[in-house]
Amino acid sequence: MNHLTSTQIQAVADAADVTDNVAPQADRDHAASCAACAARVAERKQQGAAFAGLMNGVDLPAATARRVDGALAGARSAGGATRLRRAVPGPRWHRAAWGTAGMIAATLLAIVFVAPLIKQDRGTVSAAEILARSANRLAALATGVELLEYELVLDGVPKDMMPDHANGTYQVRQAIDHTVPGRFRFSTYGPGGQPVSSIAQDPASGRRVMLVNLEGQAYRFNVSVPSTVGASLPEMERLHMEASIAMMQASGNQLLEVVESPDGRRYRIEVPAVSATATNPVWDLTEARVLIDAKDYRVTELAVKGTFLKQAYSVSYRLINRVVAASVPPDTFEVPRLPGEIVISGGGSALPARDAMILALRELARLKQAHE
Repeated sequence: MNHLTSTQIQAVADAADVTDNVAPQADRDHAASCAACAARVAERKQQGAAFAGLMNGVDLPAATARRVDGALAGARSAGGATRLRRAVPGPRWHRAAWGTAGMIAATLLAIVFVAPLIKQDRGTVSAAEILARSANRLAALATGVELLEYELVLDGVPKDMMPDHANGTYQVRQAIDHTVPGRFRFSTYGPGGQPVSSIAQDPASGRRVMLVNLEGQAYRFNVSVPSTVGASLPEMERLHMEASIAMMQASGNQLLEVVESPDGRRYRIEVPAVSATATNPVWDLTEARVLIDAKDYRVTELAVKGTFLKQAYSVSYRLINRVVAASVPPDTFEVPRLPGEIVISGGGSALPARDAMILALRELARLKQAHE
């Protein structure tokens, strides 16, 4: 037995909904007696109904609907049993015979008109929702080793805590091993690429290495640490970013802008004045701006201004590159040695800055005693 062609199947499926250009009676009789063709007709009817339902969810302008009507009418005259019918006035779609030419026209309609409408709707998602998704993305741990490169600009309190640098602008390269809690490397470089500071930690092996390049002299601190060393530097950085975004989300004064960049769509959210219900004596924000990737809701830029312990500060973050690798070379978590570095070793704690200060003072005391 010869089965019906795709064109004949479409015509039989359309026959129930149109009064002209119906399928030949022989084709309809064949579909009624052949289980395979009957199944194909039923499937085609379901597809047409689903497509019509999708179109019914889109309110097209009247002028656009008229143009589409004309296009489908032209397609119908080309041999398909397709036409657009309305049961009520207005641009509503029905499962009225989606013939081959009509399906092509409908597909073009979806590409030309529906897709831009969907994109526009997705671009107008609320700023609070975007911020919430971004915060969730920050909180979700990645797998493997995350390699980050970004620009960090500090002023105020954070700049005072960093080694001397004229304008507070740093290039940061960071490696985070998400399979070993607390294992990371965090290195900062000046505008010319010169090393400013670096810290690498591996609680599994009980070690931490800190390097500070101060006034042309490099100091290396080799520190032993316990396996439960507490929050790592990348974790604290992430928590600060999460908290900043949470405060932006809580604000009712968010300005959302959709930005098309060479790397894809971005959401720019700005809060000109951020404040909690009461001023926080420890930490408060006054301004915040964030740029979020529309594909995965990752933060690509963040700029905040505020106060820490009532002292003004600002932090600006701009992502340059991000890679997640299943494995990396062993030296990824090593701090390279610098010529003429002074090496100081000793026991450590959960506070790297405290360790460096105590070990430096102990070394100073030891040298003093040696000269007496």
